[in-house]
Amino acid sequence: MTSQLLTATTAGSINVPAALTVAALALLGWRLLLVWWFPNAPCGSCKGTGKHRRGKYWRPCRRCDGTGRKTRLGRRVWNWTRSTH
Repeated sequence: MTSQLLTATTAGSINVPAALTVAALALLGWRLLLVWWFPNAPCGSCKGTGKHRRGKYWRPCRRCDGTGRKTRLGRRVWNWTRSTH
């Protein structure tokens, strides 16, 4: 009787480390998909406008060269691994 109770309770339990590993792999896959699909992000310095105001004049943003976009860190790592191998 005790073995039947033991198997009944352990059969319905969730393996927590395995569930966390699957969740982490799913999040990693999602992040890689987003880096592949959207490689650029708005520039944090000019907030995507591509220009800065200096006094009463507008100048191109130095951080993004006036594009308003910057390459995400994951995409830079992806490009670096592809260029070295």
